[in-house]
Amino acid sequence: MDIGEHCSYCGQIDFLPFKCSCKGVFCLQHRQPDQHSCPKLELKGTKTAEQKLRDSIDTSHLPSSKTLFPDRSNFNPELSLKTTDTVPTSIETQSSKSTNALTKLKKLFEKSRPKKANATKAIVELSKLKSTAKGDLRIPQSERIYVWCQVLGCKGRDENERYPLFVSRAWPLGRALDSMATHLNLTNVNNRTKDDSEKLFLYRQQNDSRGGAEFVKMSTSERCNVIKDGTTVFIVRGLL
Repeated sequence: MDIGEHCSYCGQIDFLPFKCSCKGVFCLQHRQPDQHSCPKLELKGTKTAEQKLRDSIDTSHLPSSKTLFPDRSNFNPELSLKTTDTVPTSIETQSSKSTNALTKLKKLFEKSRPKKANATKAIVELSKLKSTAKGDLRIPQSERIYVWCQVLGCKGRDENERYPLFVSRAWPLGRALDSMATHLNLTNVNNRTKDDSEKLFLYRQQNDSRGGAEFVKMSTSERCNVIKDGTTVFIVRGLL
């Protein structure tokens, strides 16, 4: 006798499955229509399916205006170079490396400035991300956050390539950075050097008050649950 059914969304078996009006069978974790991207959502409430998807899927990494890069002088203070007790020549070297990294980031987005994403493409892209992502297999499916990752400032890496990865929403971002670096085979000396130009840092893009975009360094003490599925994060060697 068969007991339980597999969830149509995550594949886990549930002994008390829920059947949705879209004819799918779902586990307790994904029984609500908005938890499994139910196509019937547009028949309920005042929001359309596209509006709900926009609320649930992060598209902040998809810039849509010519103000993508504000003036360097107006950048978020978090992105400014840290003042250290090094000699002037070291400061000049660090500044040069940071400027080069920022220039590369600008060129990267000038080359591949995407069009505004629609709901269908966002769903397809997220599905592709989940099916190809690499990460620690010990992380339960329900605890995984799926991200695209681009690598900047690391020799031999194509800065246009996006890598599909997943991390645990319970992890601090510092541990997530270490895990992503391991799966991407990046040399990580963060715990062995004080030289910021050799360290790996995690950045993400967010909209500014003027409708443009800025790149913000993420604190390694924050939890990964500040990231949404589908977000693009950037591993950068050296500070921007």
